[in-house]
Amino acid sequence: MTNICRKLWSIFFAVAFFFALVLPGSLLAQEGETIRSVEIVGNKRVDEPTIRYYIKSKVGTPLSRSQIRRDIEQIYSLNQFKDIQVETHSTPDGVQVVFRVEEILAIGDVRIEGDDKIDSIEVWKVIKDEVRRGATFHEHLIASSTDKISNFYHDKGYFFVKVKVDTKVTPENLVEMVIHIDRGDKVSIEKIRFFGNKHFKDKVLIDKMETKATSWLSWLDDSGIYKKDLLKLDMFRIETFYHDNGFIKVRVLDPKVDIDEKAKAIYINIPVEEGPQYRVGKVEVAGDETVSKEEIFKVIKIKTGDIYNVSLVREDVLNISELYSQRGYAYADVNPKSKINEEDKTADMSLEVDKGRQVYVGEVTILGNTRTRDNVIRREFRLKEGDLFDSEKLKRTKQRINNLQYFNDVKVDTRRGKEPDQIDITTTVTERPTGTISVGAGFSSVENLIFNASISQDNLFGTGKKLKFITQLSSIRSDFDLSYTDPRIFDSEILFGADLFNTDQDFFSFRSRNRGAGIRLGRILSEYESVALKYRFDDVLISGVDSAQETDFLRNEKRNTSRIAPSYTYDSRDDFLNPSNGWRHVIKSDIAGGPLGGTDFVKFGYEVIKYTPLFAGLVFAAHAEVNWADGYSGDTLPAFERFFMGGPSSLRGYTVRDVGPKDSSGNPIGGNQSLLFNLELQYPFTKAFRGFLFYDRGNVFGSGPLLNTTVRHMDLGEMRSSFGAGIRFLSPFGPIGFAYGIKLDPKEGEKKAEFHFSAGSAF
Repeated sequence: MTNICRKLWSIFFAVAFFFALVLPGSLLAQEGETIRSVEIVGNKRVDEPTIRYYIKSKVGTPLSRSQIRRDIEQIYSLNQFKDIQVETHSTPDGVQVVFRVEEILAIGDVRIEGDDKIDSIEVWKVIKDEVRRGATFHEHLIASSTDKISNFYHDKGYFFVKVKVDTKVTPENLVEMVIHIDRGDKVSIEKIRFFGNKHFKDKVLIDKMETKATSWLSWLDDSGIYKKDLLKLDMFRIETFYHDNGFIKVRVLDPKVDIDEKAKAIYINIPVEEGPQYRVGKVEVAGDETVSKEEIFKVIKIKTGDIYNVSLVREDVLNISELYSQRGYAYADVNPKSKINEEDKTADMSLEVDKGRQVYVGEVTILGNTRTRDNVIRREFRLKEGDLFDSEKLKRTKQRINNLQYFNDVKVDTRRGKEPDQIDITTTVTERPTGTISVGAGFSSVENLIFNASISQDNLFGTGKKLKFITQLSSIRSDFDLSYTDPRIFDSEILFGADLFNTDQDFFSFRSRNRGAGIRLGRILSEYESVALKYRFDDVLISGVDSAQETDFLRNEKRNTSRIAPSYTYDSRDDFLNPSNGWRHVIKSDIAGGPLGGTDFVKFGYEVIKYTPLFAGLVFAAHAEVNWADGYSGDTLPAFERFFMGGPSSLRGYTVRDVGPKDSSGNPIGGNQSLLFNLELQYPFTKAFRGFLFYDRGNVFGSGPLLNTTVRHMDLGEMRSSFGAGIRFLSPFGPIGFAYGIKLDPKEGEKKAEFHFSAGSAF
């Protein structure tokens, strides 16, 4: 009872205090009296009409204390006032109501002074989110802004910076702020030292850190700047390095940072307690009917006797999870356990698997395809609804959709389905323009000014069909090509294509004009294999041959060629535009004449390329191509079917005039055999931009009046070679490349190097 009385008295005093505070004049005015006037006092910055809008106690209405309280709440909702009091005074004519308001201070002008070397805009960006004109002013903003500006300068190496904020309140209740900055001298990390490290030298450990001491390159890479958060991450990096080298019990203690103000130098001392180094003892795995022990041992990298490596253990866990995931156990849990043996300093490993239940593909959802039809994407899926889940097939699905080259980005996500044994797949794509109209120009030492234009649609009406018209004009060529391709007729595995072309090219020893048409059929054999069969008819006119240079294969004439061209392709590249892993093999042939009519000849070729990821994002690419051709049934291989080499997509550093057999005037006449090798070391600066170094070696072989740079038959010892560098990037008009190649064996009369421009893929 006593407690209840106390609570009632508390409530009574609180209510009495409220009315005494809020309505001090209420003793003089009675509830229900008519309001004669409403005044607002104390506002300087906020307009009176704005406040009146929120006051519902109007002149001529009865006085209501509950309405007054609501008026106060509404005015408070403006977030412009820190105190509101209401006075009421009775007069013979009615009640006078006075709202006394005290405004919250707001920020007015903000000036930054004192540092003329660092742009004040940079400093302003650090504080602009909380210190901006019109925002509510709080005292803590001064300390907060000071800390943020100080940290900004610390990150630039100015550890003795002094920041002072002066404030002045204007009659309009605005706080003007002046931020004074005394930057001081720059302080750099002079030395980083380790203590207690016996197994690894300081230099080895420092290489694992992003924090570096100052050097002559500091102006370029910002080394030598002390950043507290970065140093903290470096401690984890060093600890991880030790863990990966068998030091399971290592302790990297908090670094001691000494700042010498006089010498303007920072010294960082890092204590390390290495502990003993451990090797891997027994390795045990638990196989079952799903995945055998033998299969697991094939994918794990950690072996008995090796130095214990925590990162390898994590990788092995992922590899084992992947094995189970490929068999439908998407939620398999691999638990690594280690038992340390102090006597022989080994750690026994046990990898236990809780595979969970098999899961099946539930709903397959496609999002983001505003243009491309669902079926064009779905036919690239290696998994269908109801299939047993397979993570490898899901990964391949993403690769195939990406290789359509219709999208800037492809994301494939999984989540638990409606049923416990289901997993839903959501594919989100970001469309990119697949229709282009491009006009370009370039220059080469052989073709002089090059003009090219194209109109193409690689995803016609969102169906995946391709329609393209290309023309290229220069001092030696005039090419036109119209092509249509349906890569999957009726969503089948069959490709159909048709081509019309008219090319006119000057090979210096002769001029060739080709007009014709062709059709293409192809079929997908497996995940990475396909075959194709092409038919092509050419009407060829050869002109410009000097009568003194005529041979059985090179003369002014008109010929027809009719051929079929079967081919086989194996392509496992992870990305067709920017590959970093995988193979591509192409076996191709042309069989012309015979029952098809026209000139009798055959051509065979084999091309291979291998992409291998290295370290630090580097990619190694190796490409090789060999070709052979000859006539039959008494016909010779015509000049326009011979092989030529030199340029951005074959032997860089050379032009077609430098390579292979020549006529007596020194002009190229091509050969019936060719051999080419290309090696590249690529670095992807971004997904769409790569730089590369290259070494090329190749030649064209065959008969001719001049063979001073080649021989009649393939010979690995008779090759032209070059090295150089270049860049490739994905422009709105497709892949573009520039390369500069330097000849390693320049001959008399040849340039020592060539600059190349290319449009299209690398090889």
